[in-house]
Amino acid sequence: MAKKFYIEDGQEIPAIKYADSKPDGYSLITDENLIHELTKNKYNLREEDGREYYNNFRSDRYIDILNGVYTESQVFDLENHLKNLGIEIVSGNWLTAQNTLNNLNLSGIFDQTMKDELTNFIQDYINTNY
Repeated sequence: MAKKFYIEDGQEIPAIKYADSKPDGYSLITDENLIHELTKNKYNLREEDGREYYNNFRSDRYIDILNGVYTESQVFDLENHLKNLGIEIVSGNWLTAQNTLNNLNLSGIFDQTMKDELTNFIQDYINTNY
């Protein structure tokens, strides 16, 4: 069941929750314009999270180059291999990113360990935010 937006009952400044089921003291939001705005805000947050994750990932790869773990060429090949995945993550399209990652073959330094780490992070993100 997909999560929905709920608004706190009887409060001057009501809280809004995004949940699998109706929390006690809350009512389902049915106003289409408000649902649209709240959904758009979710995507804005997902984009911010995606940019943060992507920048951390590529910063780690740059540090790997500095520390001699990988060569520049290996990291450039990795970036090229993960290009579409990066676009989806930075865009906040975590479900699409998950599908993209599932279809990516191992290549170069993109080994099973790295794929598993990305898979686990994306799955945890989806479990928490969708």
